[in-house]
Amino acid sequence: MSYQSIYFFIFKTLVSGGLIALVSSLAKSMPKLSALLTALPLVTIISMFWIYFETKNLTLIESYTKDVLIWTLPSLFFFVSAIYFFRNKTPFLLTMTISILVLGFGVFVFNRLSILK
Repeated sequence: MSYQSIYFFIFKTLVSGGLIALVSSLAKSMPKLSALLTALPLVTIISMFWIYFETKNLTLIESYTKDVLIWTLPSLFFFVSAIYFFRNKTPFLLTMTISILVLGFGVFVFNRLSILK
């Protein structure tokens, strides 16, 4: 790995981590703005830039973008179950565990239906 690759990796890590830190910090004082930033496909957009800068391969980016769209569908199971359990005052760790399991079940179902291939 060249020094240029290492520096670019560090840059990507700082920008990506900074975005996550910004959104989680904003959530404490401006939850609606934080939710908006989270709902935007910022990670996808940033990832597309990183892939482009590293490969210039538009076919790879097209495939990546299609796969992100498809994987968004089972992730909705996570959000629906998390909202349900938070609304019913279920403890945080239990809500997250159940919601992640529900996400896993959604991925399993989508996989069995050959939707995610």
